[in-house]
Amino acid sequence: MRRTRHWSLLLAVTAVPAAVLAQGKPERAGFVVRLGSDTLAVEQYTRSATKLESDLAVRVPRTRLMHYVATLNPDGTIARFTISVRPMTPGPGAPPAFTGDLAFGKDSAKTTIKTGDSTLVTSVAINPGAMPLTSFSYALYEQLVLRARKVGKDSLPFQVIPFGANQAFETYVVRHGDSAAIGYFGSPARARTDKNGRLLSLDGKETTNKVIVERVASADVNKFARESASRDAGGQAVGQLSARDTVSTTVGKAHVTIDYGRPHKRGREIFGTIVPWNQVWRTGANAATGFTTDADLKIGDTTVPKGSYTLWTLPSPSGTKLIINSQTGQWGTEYDAAKDFARIDVVTDALAAPVEVFTIGVEPKGDAGVLTLQWDQTRWSVPVTVQ
Repeated sequence: MRRTRHWSLLLAVTAVPAAVLAQGKPERAGFVVRLGSDTLAVEQYTRSATKLESDLAVRVPRTRLMHYVATLNPDGTIARFTISVRPMTPGPGAPPAFTGDLAFGKDSAKTTIKTGDSTLVTSVAINPGAMPLTSFSYALYEQLVLRARKVGKDSLPFQVIPFGANQAFETYVVRHGDSAAIGYFGSPARARTDKNGRLLSLDGKETTNKVIVERVASADVNKFARESASRDAGGQAVGQLSARDTVSTTVGKAHVTIDYGRPHKRGREIFGTIVPWNQVWRTGANAATGFTTDADLKIGDTTVPKGSYTLWTLPSPSGTKLIINSQTGQWGTEYDAAKDFARIDVVTDALAAPVEVFTIGVEPKGDAGVLTLQWDQTRWSVPVTVQ
C-alpha cells in the first residue's frame, strides 16, 4: 500500500479573497492534486494579461519537476507553450529530461521536443483556438474556463493537445453559475468556480483519473518535490496509477488469459462511490479488461465459446452481474451494450480485510475453477468449467 502524508504542512491554504484579480491582471495561486489519500502533484502559477507561467512537482510515475510558460493571446487562447521537465530520481518508469515547444498557428500546431541530442518535430492539424494540456496542470484547465467566460458563452467546444500527442482531441466547457463541466476525453470533470471564472476546486470522479483538485494560495513546489524524491529513493514511488497486469492460467484443458488495469483503493470508499452502483464498470482501469480462452467454457450457467472477449461488471447492492462482451481492444469508456454476449450473476462475499489493489484471479479446482474479482472489502466469484 502506498500512502503519503497529508501535505497541508507544505501548503498555504489560506482562502483566496474574491477580490483577487482575475485573468488580464497579475495573480498568483496554486493547486493540489489528490487521488484518495495520496497527493500526486502540487502546482504554483502566475498569470498576467500576456503570460501564464507554472511550476509543478508531479509524483507519477516517479517524481519530476515541470516548468512551463504559455504566451496568451488577447482572447485568452495560447499562442505558444514552452515546457521543461526534469526527473528527480532515476528508476523504472522515470521519464527522461526534455524541453518542448508548442507553437499554435491558424490551422496547425508545431511541436518540437528535445531529449538529449535528439530533436523530434511534429505537426498537428487543429481548429482555431486549440489549447495545450499537460499532466496535472490545472492552471491550464482554469484557462479553458476563463476562455469560455471571456467570449461570453456558457457552452464552448475546444480542441486540446496533450503535450507530445500527435493529434488534437475534442472537448468542451459548460458553465452554469459558479460551476463548470470540463470534458475529460468524453467524461465531465466537475469544477467549482468563483464569479471571475477561476477554478476553486475540481472533482474528477466521473473521469478516468478520479482526482480531486483544490485551489490554494501558494504551494511549496520544491519542498514537495524533494520529499517525494526521498520517498522514491526509499522504494515508495507511486509508479503507474493503475498498472496493467495479466493473469494466465489453465482450467482443465483450457488456457485462460485476462489482461486488466489495477487501480488502488488509496483510502477511498470504492463500491457505491468510486464505482457507482447500477452502472456498468470497466472492471479495472484504463483500457477494457480482456478475456481470452482457447476452449469452450461454462461460466456460471452460460456457455462461452472459445475466443476473445472483454469483461465488464454491473455492481449492485442487490446482486452484481459479470458482463461478457464480444467487442475487444477498446478503451474502458467505450462500452457497447449491443455487443453483450452474456450477463452472469456472481456471488458477493464481504472480506474481513480490505484489498488495496483490484485483483482478478482464476483459482483452479481440479478440472474446473473459480473466477474471482476482489477490491476493498468485496469479493465476487463465479464457477468456471470446461465444456
